[in-house]
Amino acid sequence: MLNTMTSLILMSCILLVASLLFSRRKWYAPAVLSMLVWFVVFVAYSLIDKGMHPFKESTVLILSTWMIVFCVSTWIAQSIYVKPLLKDVRTSVVARDIYYYFSLLSIPFLIFDVVMVIRHASMSNVFTVLRDANVSENSQGIRTTGFFVIFWLVSFLMELQVANRKNMGRLLLLLLLNLLYVVVSMGKINLLILGLSSLIVLSKKGVVKFRHLICVGLIMCVAFVGIQSMRGAYSSMEKFAALYLTSSVANLNTHLEPKSAERPCENTFRIYYAIKSKLDGGKTIPVDTNLKFYQIPIGKHTYWSNTYTVLYPFYVDFGTVGVVIFAIFLGLFYGYLFKTSEDNSSYALILYSILSSSIVLHFFADTFFMILSQTIQYIIVALIPFVISKYNLFASYSKKS
Repeated sequence: MLNTMTSLILMSCILLVASLLFSRRKWYAPAVLSMLVWFVVFVAYSLIDKGMHPFKESTVLILSTWMIVFCVSTWIAQSIYVKPLLKDVRTSVVARDIYYYFSLLSIPFLIFDVVMVIRHASMSNVFTVLRDANVSENSQGIRTTGFFVIFWLVSFLMELQVANRKNMGRLLLLLLLNLLYVVVSMGKINLLILGLSSLIVLSKKGVVKFRHLICVGLIMCVAFVGIQSMRGAYSSMEKFAALYLTSSVANLNTHLEPKSAERPCENTFRIYYAIKSKLDGGKTIPVDTNLKFYQIPIGKHTYWSNTYTVLYPFYVDFGTVGVVIFAIFLGLFYGYLFKTSEDNSSYALILYSILSSSIVLHFFADTFFMILSQTIQYIIVALIPFVISKYNLFASYSKKS
């Protein structure tokens, strides 16, 4: 009889192969991305833990449920024809100009925030201070982020879609601008979003081949380790792999309890409590996005972790039913975006490329609902230039140009 980890590895492998075939070997299809990451995580946990702390049957059940339902939902969405939103609409010169110049004009805001954060920093490690200020406001109420950085990424991807010799200078400048934000935020997730979205757009253009994916993947792994080292929280490769590849599933196995939320839907729909907090002057306190740390055993060592995989909000708020419902919702959502992006919707491609990082991070945490306000911002900011282009807005400006 197969042990728990072997069964999860085998299941993720079967679903990965099936998803590749169903998606015509597109590596960036939602189920392919998801199953590839789960497969790597389960193999890594098996190698590091070596069977010392096997998963409980309940953990295997909810992980299996999530993977199967998510995959089947994406397959269904990819099988049904729905007219793509803004099909055949390409971003106009004027739309790209607006985003490009707005991005340039917003640079001083980031520089000012960084200077103020460093100026009032009491900690010795500047990179740790910058990272903390990116996650939440510091004592001076300053964060090293803003809504304008979303425009930077969308502007870069729009230029990447129409990359040619004429816009190469603009493209490189926007790339440097986005890399600047990665450094300032000290955010591995920000680097993942930038790298993965770029690869997906280039793959759709037929520019990126498999060997390129391997090279970029290795470079990003080195960059992740470098960022972690600069933040002063890195000691060995094994610890890095244990913390960032396997600690979430270990924490899920050890500490997560179904329907243990104190208030209805407080994790899945945190945005409701955040809005309510603004309206009632802070009387309502939304749950902290930085979850509780626990000590978890992996192999012969014990690690501190506060991540519980993507299942956390759904399982804690609704139990197994929530896992099924939101696996269906997210599977259909990502499946639809992928399908329509393949059906010549440039808007769907840009939006899918950005939000695909949430799929890759399923092993780590939910980054779709827990930061729903940012997800909505991406949807709107990516939509605006295509609306401008479809209805030929600011046409007079375009003619004068």
